[in-house]
Amino acid sequence: MTPARIILDTDPGLGAPGADIDDGLAIALALRSPEVVLEALTIVVGNVDVQVGYANAGALLERLGAGHVPVALGAGRPLVEDLAPLRALFDRHLPEAQRPAQRPPDPDGSGDAARLLVDLVMASPGEITIVAIGPMTNLATAIALEPGFAAAVGELVLMAGAATTYAHNVTTIADFNAYADPEALQMVLDSGAPVRMVGLDQTSRVLLDRGDAQRMRDGGDRFGMWAADCTDAWIDFLGTAFPERPEHADACFLHDPLTVAAVIDPSLLTWAPAHVAVELEGRIARGMAVADRGLALMPPAGPPNAQVAIDTDVERFRSLFLDRMAVSR
Repeated sequence: MTPARIILDTDPGLGAPGADIDDGLAIALALRSPEVVLEALTIVVGNVDVQVGYANAGALLERLGAGHVPVALGAGRPLVEDLAPLRALFDRHLPEAQRPAQRPPDPDGSGDAARLLVDLVMASPGEITIVAIGPMTNLATAIALEPGFAAAVGELVLMAGAATTYAHNVTTIADFNAYADPEALQMVLDSGAPVRMVGLDQTSRVLLDRGDAQRMRDGGDRFGMWAADCTDAWIDFLGTAFPERPEHADACFLHDPLTVAAVIDPSLLTWAPAHVAVELEGRIARGMAVADRGLALMPPAGPPNAQVAIDTDVERFRSLFLDRMAVSR
């Protein structure tokens, strides 16, 4: 079977103290999976500042022996609202010495992320899958830049929203990626591109605990050993920052790796058509992505514009992920 060609649009924190690690683990999963070929990374502001994400991405690729993969610097802020107040909520938990430092900009001028997305997709119509595991700002910018982009992309696989319950990790009803740039997510949904969405109702079911970290450490691979240390540090941080969340006492979520796995093996998840729309106006509900599958008494709000994940084979995913993180090299 021919491997799927993918671009990861991401906001990688792995490597920056106190930053979420799952984007970096998703990059590693893509590189260690023969079912996909990683064509490029495009970096967006999100878990970390875009410059920090760019530096982290380059360092991760070198650590994984994949320095040949292009990395393009992307959007430094959402389309409409400033992300800084939201980022400040996370930074307040970090000691000053552990807050990620500002990094220098793209040193060789190699990349506007939206332009790279457009160029790769338009050069190979129907062949490129974009896996977006950060805010959707780069995708929305690419759609605005090239009218034919949505029709030419093979598929957009998004980590956002929830199809079976509320996606609460930033507010009680909104997930980070949707809340950070809801206008961008709505532009993607309105574009007509083929979309699959993996929401927090599914990604919050897949956890990486300290025992799993030890398995990565024992695998004999230098990246796995380093990632295991980062995992333990991230769990330590979560337990301190969010003591009211019992799941963080010994584990962290694998949001982004599950989204990559949805391309590696779509049968890991169960899919259903839905009309997805994002709340843009209200302050209380801003960023809520509603997946209307026509199950309520009222008719659907519109025709399906996405396939949404409604169930996950958790153990099969965990087996795939851990086997590939613990590869001896």
